[in-house]
Amino acid sequence: MLRPFPPSWYHVEAGEIAPRPRLQGETKADICIVGGGFTGLSAALTLAEAGASVVVLEADRIGYGASGRNGGQIHSGQRRDVLWLEKHYGFARAKALWDVGERAKALVRRLAARFGQPVADGLVETFHREADSHENEHFVEALTSRYGYSDVAVLSRDAVAAAVGSTSYVGGLRDGGAGHLDPYRFALGMAKAAEAAGARVFEESPALSYGRNGGFAVRTQAGSVTADRLILATNGRSGPLEKLTRRRTLGINSFMVATEPLGNLAQTVLPGGECASDSYFVVCYWRKTPDGRLLFGGGESNAGAIPGSIADFVRPHLTRVYPQLKNVGIAHGWGGVVSITPERVPFIRSLGDGVSAAAGFSGQGVALAPYIGHLLAEEALGRAPDDLKLYADLRISQVPDITWIRRGLVRLALLRGRIADRF
Repeated sequence: MLRPFPPSWYHVEAGEIAPRPRLQGETKADICIVGGGFTGLSAALTLAEAGASVVVLEADRIGYGASGRNGGQIHSGQRRDVLWLEKHYGFARAKALWDVGERAKALVRRLAARFGQPVADGLVETFHREADSHENEHFVEALTSRYGYSDVAVLSRDAVAAAVGSTSYVGGLRDGGAGHLDPYRFALGMAKAAEAAGARVFEESPALSYGRNGGFAVRTQAGSVTADRLILATNGRSGPLEKLTRRRTLGINSFMVATEPLGNLAQTVLPGGECASDSYFVVCYWRKTPDGRLLFGGGESNAGAIPGSIADFVRPHLTRVYPQLKNVGIAHGWGGVVSITPERVPFIRSLGDGVSAAAGFSGQGVALAPYIGHLLAEEALGRAPDDLKLYADLRISQVPDITWIRRGLVRLALLRGRIADRF
């Protein structure tokens, strides 16, 4: 049996949250949503506020998957940048996908404001190789000249050092339209708003199977839901429920730590209050909390490997970026699974009449997942949004369904990435 991840710092800081009930017995709904993360909760909120009867089935607790464990960074665009998207899909599709990303950020900001949750502005992307820095100049020029996005600027070596408080990087960019928030409180906000609108949310109620029965009958350990439509919002982690999203996604463990408050050192790290990430294949990402802690993500592993001490595993990445923090204490360490697709674009599909699924946000889910959930809800309401159609025919390669092969593929990818990072 795999050792579970510790709760995230967000869970610890939020304190004990009263559990929601488990599903017991039979119930009915217009739409059943499997998954209580950003995608599923956003869909539930949209549907409930439109007057639909909604049931959400969460296998664990709300926000205990990736939605309550991530870096909280609200990125612009898609996981793949516009130059990659242009090369593979052409300018028109790349521009449309960029615009989706802009609408996704706007939705997250509107919801966060509604829940009374602060969003800090700004993201600094840092580059450790000259080649990355030069490509970045073309990327920024494309955004400003062809995509009409003016909230982005190239940073020189000195400018990026001043922005993040580290001399480890040769250049970077500042995205003033990006930002960061507490992802767990954001998930809780969506859950409470959906419930206030009439959605029923059940925790510790994993969906085990579904079948046709006039509509759909979704079975759990202690009950079942009969619904007209089904939205699978498990990010590819559906267990025995369905295999199609699993065949398009891989899980990579990513690890984070929360330091003790930095005290006088706080002004040497991200003095502008932005969040940051770097260009390493095994990416580092970080941001400060209002009480002066650093939340830092660094180090990855295949889905079957959790280090005995997450703090010791992440610390070398932290001190590579910030040597001045070598003696700072680490208050807590945790991890979570990032679901990626081989092409790093989300897998969003109809799995048959009345069943929709979304998976593989590849690290871009804080912005994209709530918006995709909203779009899936709109589709369930019969509105067929054009933004959703942009993803429906994106080619995404299959991956094996055999666990040891999947883990081997992740280990190989991480090894190749670490080697590439050296050059």
